[in-house]
Amino acid sequence: MHGDTKDWGLHVWGDTLQETEWSAPLLGTNDGDICAWEFEMVPDTRKTNFSRWVGLLVHSGEEKDAGGDMVEISDGAEEVWLLAGHKTTFYSRPDPAALPRGDLHAAAAHWVERNVIVWRVAPHGADGRPRSFRLTWSTDGRLYLTSEGVACHNPHRLRHHLPLQMAMHASKPAAVPTAVLKRFPHLAGCTPLLIPDNILRQVDLAHTLLRAQLAVSVHEADGTPVNATGVQLQGVLDQLFYYSGPLGAEVGANSVALRVWAPTAQQVTLLLWDTPAGGAAEEIAMTEERGVWSAEGPRAWEWRYYKFRVRVFSPTSALIETFEATDPYSRSLAADGARSQIVDLAAPELAPEGWADHVGPARLASPTDASIYELHVRDFSASDASVPAHLRGKFMAFAEQGTAGCRHLEQLAAAGLTHVHLLPSYDFGSVPERPGDQLQPEGDLASFAPDSEEQQAAVMAVADRDAFNWGYDPVHWGVPEGSYASDPDGPARVREFRGMVQALHGRGLRVVLDVVYNHTFHSACDGVHSPYAVLDKLVPGYYHRRTEEGDVCNSTCCNNTATEHAMAGRLVVDDLVHWARAYKVDGFRFDIMGHLLVSTMKTAQAALAAMTPAHDRIDGGSLYLYGEAWDFGEVACNQRGRNASQLNIGGTHLGSFNDRFRDALMGGSPFASPRYQGFATGLATAPNAFTQADMTPEQQRTLLAEYTDLLRLSLAGNLRDYELLDVRGQAMPGRRVLYNGVPAAYAVFPEESVQYAACHDNETLFDQVMLKAAEGTGVEERARMATLALACVCLAQGVAFFHAGDDILRSKSLDRDSYNSGDWFNRLDWSLQSNGFGAGLPPASKNQGSWGLHRPLLANPALRPPPELIALAKARFLELLRLRYSSPLLRLPRAEHIQRQLRFLNTGPRQVPGLVVMELLSADAAGHSSSGGVEDPLYRRLLCMINARHVATTADWPPGAQTLALHPLQAASADEATRGAHVNAALRTVEVPALTAAVFVEPR
Repeated sequence: MHGDTKDWGLHVWGDTLQETEWSAPLLGTNDGDICAWEFEMVPDTRKTNFSRWVGLLVHSGEEKDAGGDMVEISDGAEEVWLLAGHKTTFYSRPDPAALPRGDLHAAAAHWVERNVIVWRVAPHGADGRPRSFRLTWSTDGRLYLTSEGVACHNPHRLRHHLPLQMAMHASKPAAVPTAVLKRFPHLAGCTPLLIPDNILRQVDLAHTLLRAQLAVSVHEADGTPVNATGVQLQGVLDQLFYYSGPLGAEVGANSVALRVWAPTAQQVTLLLWDTPAGGAAEEIAMTEERGVWSAEGPRAWEWRYYKFRVRVFSPTSALIETFEATDPYSRSLAADGARSQIVDLAAPELAPEGWADHVGPARLASPTDASIYELHVRDFSASDASVPAHLRGKFMAFAEQGTAGCRHLEQLAAAGLTHVHLLPSYDFGSVPERPGDQLQPEGDLASFAPDSEEQQAAVMAVADRDAFNWGYDPVHWGVPEGSYASDPDGPARVREFRGMVQALHGRGLRVVLDVVYNHTFHSACDGVHSPYAVLDKLVPGYYHRRTEEGDVCNSTCCNNTATEHAMAGRLVVDDLVHWARAYKVDGFRFDIMGHLLVSTMKTAQAALAAMTPAHDRIDGGSLYLYGEAWDFGEVACNQRGRNASQLNIGGTHLGSFNDRFRDALMGGSPFASPRYQGFATGLATAPNAFTQADMTPEQQRTLLAEYTDLLRLSLAGNLRDYELLDVRGQAMPGRRVLYNGVPAAYAVFPEESVQYAACHDNETLFDQVMLKAAEGTGVEERARMATLALACVCLAQGVAFFHAGDDILRSKSLDRDSYNSGDWFNRLDWSLQSNGFGAGLPPASKNQGSWGLHRPLLANPALRPPPELIALAKARFLELLRLRYSSPLLRLPRAEHIQRQLRFLNTGPRQVPGLVVMELLSADAAGHSSSGGVEDPLYRRLLCMINARHVATTADWPPGAQTLALHPLQAASADEATRGAHVNAALRTVEVPALTAAVFVEPR
């Protein structure tokens, strides 16, 4: 590579033996301004003149510099060259002086308002003279660069130039307008350029420009070209073409109307079929008005399938392309999302019996009354022999009576569980929807050793063509997934999803839909004609968040969406309202919610709250919204606006997964060694060899004390203003306690904190304990650790969240990322005969580096829990749920209630390590009944003791307690140790057995 390469590495993928992880690029050898990297190609001795395709990208962290495309490298080629700041790959050493100035595949200029384009380029040359700027366009996409500037393959007919004026203020170049920076804060410091007013008066010309290939170029005062780039259009499209009317297919009494927003398209044609596959399309020209293309036909169009043929400029290919795209407002689909279907969601064919009058469970008194069970649709029944074979892995398995899985959900609901959170169940692209297209692993996987590599090899051989995936690969947000339906073509997926919701409601369970609006499965980067790149074929470059230079951002994993753009944000809000109204779901969990702006989330909240039982048959104000409020990538620290991250959501009533609780409880983080221990897994109280080698006993005690402070804050709802006596003996509000250098507590309302120990990401709760517990710990003790972690969730203020199967010691055989690990590693055994531990080494792609740690654990038969231990774990969990719902003090609805009625004992520098003592007072006992506190009709006080120590531990009664007794539920516990927690009234002490959470009560 030619150029400055300090701190840069080479990411390599494709036909090479040295594919790199993004976080570990190849390091090069520097020689002046040249850096060299060496890598081996995939060998192939069977062919001559064989070409290999390799991706090369120079980057430093998330900042990209050179390369980025797949390049063809022929046999015999010994080197290729990259040039700093260029995407092009050269097959001989380039001469920078002879190269064209700029890159039309980039898009570093931004048309942000009707008459304003901004570009981060110096307005003056090195000689101090002002530079000139020019906008060039071609309606046929024929622009290219020469050493003299922007040129066109047919300049007489297709190329047009327009001078741009430098915005000035007080005889100096002006700053980017404040209104622009409010929408695009990352463009601060750019040079604003003005399109002449007389041009903008020509409305048709403005629209012509937006449908063409555009380039902005800059020249020195003497005419020498300096740079040229393509143009991003998101800002001006929002300003000129925002549309609030109906989109998608609208079925009326006598007609059908179809509308699609495609303001940059030159032509759109409606394609209609009578069948989901095959056949010749009927073609109907669509008409355009203010960016919306529409067609109207007879009511007979209902049930027909359709797509749009779109002629449009693609910034990815830099060509005018003709695409076929499905409808982002689809409401029904053919298999694999190949075609959209025209449906009226009120049609009886799309509803189970009784749906029209169906009403879900009543509104909870407070969001903090919610407890959530996170479940994958396919996991629920794919391995359940009590489910009819044709329903396994399907929506309608939830509607069966008497199956093992349904009985399990009924038992959870009877114990108090309120919500089932379903992993993605919209249309996603990572599973073939037709059963005949789905592959199965070969061989008898159960016959292999518990620490064998064979199981994962067989599973991964078909992983991309089997029936399993988590589904975080959205294609059509507004349609249920076809692989979960009895027939992926047409109405069954709609009707059966509704049947599932109806069945869960009938069991007293509300339904949360996992939504993924932060990225799409594909964009044009995955191939401009990819059938899954729906949005990027209709308005190329608009719906995905792009770097300042025009690359699609991938910080979420792939193809980040830009929901801060008006029509992208509208699509999100419309979709949420659609699911709530058409499917009567009761809440939404937002994947990587921190990549959406707070303003988008507030708009969604308002739109949902506007729905009423009288008008919509749903109480929109009762829906609970929560998500992953992580702050990272290109949106971190409000770079693109105030994002919905933990430190920004206080006061919004949006829930956020509380990673402070998780890390303090379990130890480490998902990004650290899985052997790091926490409060519930033995830190300082039963250290493993890794911990002992890493920290002295004193360091362990110090870390445990800090973790315990984080845990106490979380048990108190992780409220920013809750005051805690910390390990140093100082009274500190939660916002001043630090977690990885940022405030630990972020919540203003308790429902803003979702308390959890484990979820579908990373290892299951049981697997975490297996990896973290001290080497000699037996399986019974490990199971108690897992239950202790669940007890902390059940006793915490806020919203309680559980991963399906953690209550029955579910294992994924130590898999840290089972998103594509098939039914084998993800199975749930509701019969309680096994828990999945010892199903073989987990898939190599995500776990091979830890196989040395995994093998001895998986091979040890003494660590596989027997059925009676799994049944006991389930009984303990049901008891904990009943305990949570036995007193309103464990679900306080407001921050002021928690601040007045909850306090901790055993705090400060002299605390007993590994012990949390939490007192909850009824409002009348706390003296706050007259000020609106919460009263418990049965108990004046609760004393919760969470003993993570491996010995029985004693604590004093709280001051003012008249009498204490073990909670009646625990006095009759299925767990002998829990029944052994007791009170010594003479000494005014309570004692709790090892690894046990006990609640003592002061009856009225």
